[in-house]
Amino acid sequence: MYRTATRMCSGVTEREVPRRLASAIARSNGYTVPHGNTGRSHVNRRNTLRQNKLPLCLPFISDKVSAAIQRCIVRAQLSDDVILVNIPPNNIKRQLVRNRLYDKQRLTEGCVTCPNGKDGDCASVGVIYQIQCEACNSSYIGETGRVLSVRIKEHLAGKRRSNVLIPLGKHRVEQHGGNDFSIKCTILARETEISSKKALEAFWILARNPDMNNRKECVTITNDLLPFMQHCEFVP
Repeated sequence: MYRTATRMCSGVTEREVPRRLASAIARSNGYTVPHGNTGRSHVNRRNTLRQNKLPLCLPFISDKVSAAIQRCIVRAQLSDDVILVNIPPNNIKRQLVRNRLYDKQRLTEGCVTCPNGKDGDCASVGVIYQIQCEACNSSYIGETGRVLSVRIKEHLAGKRRSNVLIPLGKHRVEQHGGNDFSIKCTILARETEISSKKALEAFWILARNPDMNNRKECVTITNDLLPFMQHCEFVP
C-alpha cells in the first residue's frame, strides 16, 4: 500500500497525502505503521556487524554440515567474532568456462584427433586412445589421465626425433626407413579412475592387437581379467 502511494505520486507534497491516508487505513485495521526507513537501517546494521567479523571460508557440502559448523561456532562462543562463509561448489557453467581454455587447441594446425571424432576431443582428460599410421595402418593403443592433445604432442615429438624408445619413433625407423608419416588419433573409451583406465587399455590392446604396442604390455592385467572380456563390447 505504501509502495503504491509512493509510486503513483511524483511530488513530495502529493506523496504525503496518500501516505497519511494509507497510514490511517493501516491503523484502523490493527496494523503497526513503521516510522521512517527502519528496514534499510536494520539491513545496514546487519551488514556492519558482518563486516566486523572474521570470515571462516569453507566449501559448501550440505545444509546439515553447515548447520553443524555453525553450532560449533556458537558453542565455542565465537559467534560475535566469526562468520561462516560457504564457498559454492563448481557448477556446470563454471566447468564449461574452464574447459573453454582448451578449445583453441583443437583449432591449431595439425590436430590429429578432432577431425576423426568431434570438436574438443583433443581437450579430453582420462581416455584410452588409438594412434593409427596412415601409411601402413599400423596402430598404437595407450591411455592418459592428462589432456589428450598434450600426450599426442609427446608421441609426435618422439616420431619427429626418430626416438626408438617411443612407439612412433621406433615405427618410423623400423617400418618406414626413417621416412615420416601422418597419423590420426581416435578415442576408444573414457575413464578417469586410474585402475579402471589401465584395465580398459589392457582389454583394448588384447582385442585389437596393435602392431606398435609392446607384446608384453598389460599381460598380467589381461590374464586376470580375461574371463570377463566376453561381457565387454570391444570392437576388434
